[in-house]
Amino acid sequence: MVSVIARDPGLQMTFTRQNRQPLAQRFQTRFDRLERARFSIFNAMAQASSPSLQKSVEPVQIALDELVNHAYLISLRLTAMDNNFSVQQLTNNFDDEIAKLEKSIQAETVPAARKEYESTLLSLQTRQAQLKAVGGLLSRFEAQLTGTISAVDGVVTNLVSFQGRDGKQVEGKIPALLEIIHTEQNELKQFDTELENS
Repeated sequence: MVSVIARDPGLQMTFTRQNRQPLAQRFQTRFDRLERARFSIFNAMAQASSPSLQKSVEPVQIALDELVNHAYLISLRLTAMDNNFSVQQLTNNFDDEIAKLEKSIQAETVPAARKEYESTLLSLQTRQAQLKAVGGLLSRFEAQLTGTISAVDGVVTNLVSFQGRDGKQVEGKIPALLEIIHTEQNELKQFDTELENS
C-alpha cells in the first residue's frame, strides 16, 4: 500500500490531506478552499487528453503544491496563537482590572504600595497591547489567506479553460499563471518573516 501511495500523485495528495492536523476555524475554511483548488487542477489535468498539456501545466501544479503547503504551515503555527488568543480574551478583563488599579494608585498614599500598583498596571497594559498585536496579526493572515484564495481561484479558472487544448496552445499563458502563484508565495514568505521577527 505504501508503495502505491508513493507512486500515485493523487493518492499522495489525498493521504497528505487526510493526515493534516486541524487548523483554527478562521483558517481551516480558507485553507480547505486552497486545497480544493489544488485538487481541481490535478483532476482537470488528469482528465486532459493531451500529454503535452499536462506537461505544460506541471510547473503550475508544482508551484501551487508549494504554495498550499506553505500556507498550511503558517496556518498551523498561527492556530496555536489563535487558540491562546481566544482563551486569553475569554479569561482576561483588562479594562476592568486596569480601571481598578488606576483607582488604587490614586487612592494609595504609601509610596511602596503605590509603586507595586504601578508596576502591576504597567504589566497589564503591556499584556493588553501584546494581545491586541496578536489579534491584528491573526486578522491580517486571515485577510492574506483570503487574497491568496482569490488569486488561486483565478489560476484554476484559467487552467480549466485549457481543457481540450494542446500544450503548445497554452505554453505562452503558463508564465503569467506561475507569476500569480509566485507573487502569492512571496507574500506568504514576507508574512512568515514578519512572524519570525515578532
